[in-house]
Amino acid sequence: MGTARLSVAIAEFIIYCLLFPNVIYLTYRHGIYRAIGFFSLCVFCTLRIAAAGLGIASENNRRNRENFVWSEILGSVGIGPLLLTGFYLLIRLYDLTPQPAVGSCESGKLTVGSRTLNSRPPSLGRHRAIQALHIPNTIALALAVIGGVDLSSFSPSQQAHGKWFSQAGISMFMAVFLLYATLCVITAVVDSIDPVEKCILIGLLAATPFLFIRMLYAMLAVFRDRGKFAILNGSATTQLGMGILQEIIVVLIYVATGFIAPVEKKDGPSVEEQPMRAIVS
Repeated sequence: MGTARLSVAIAEFIIYCLLFPNVIYLTYRHGIYRAIGFFSLCVFCTLRIAAAGLGIASENNRRNRENFVWSEILGSVGIGPLLLTGFYLLIRLYDLTPQPAVGSCESGKLTVGSRTLNSRPPSLGRHRAIQALHIPNTIALALAVIGGVDLSSFSPSQQAHGKWFSQAGISMFMAVFLLYATLCVITAVVDSIDPVEKCILIGLLAATPFLFIRMLYAMLAVFRDRGKFAILNGSATTQLGMGILQEIIVVLIYVATGFIAPVEKKDGPSVEEQPMRAIVS
């Protein structure tokens, strides 16, 4: 078990060290305002590198319980920045979707210039909803940290409190994720998205099933906490398959999306965007 966990931690450390420069580049490529999502991905990669490093140290020195504790805490709070990445990419999608200067939105159709679209631009309500999800996401992050710290205590009462905080935090993360996934699906089905920006929506939708599996694993770990889902002595294979690999796939999808998505210039659309934007104007 120890050898398996050590191998998984080493592999995770190497993979995120390789991904980190790409995420840094994407943050620079898209600019500070448009790249907030990729900055959140930078934070996530940093947390995963730190968690894997502490996991390696913990497996090499099992007497040092503190390394293991902080490895698990950083592992649980990493869900927050990963969700934030999706939030900011969806907000970018809403911000860059063209709004009609003169048009009509009757019977589910939108007229922009001489073109009639079969759906509507993103509503202000959904835009505000995705922004509002930052609040419960931050609360869930705080609950996960408090829960992880209390679970590391030797006091049974503190551990009981820690379990409650961890369960509350992961439950809130799951609720936030489900609302976010619903907004992504509604956007895909209902809204008229700029063709240039559709790669972002495709990336968000592609990452959603893997995020769900990761969230499900977190729920099973904190609520069941026994057998292969046990936090302390659970199956390394289960952790790898339902947790670590799912996160890596999500990060790879977001990185690929960042390279494909056009760069938004300060003074207007980029050169490669202009012909496409002319279609919807």
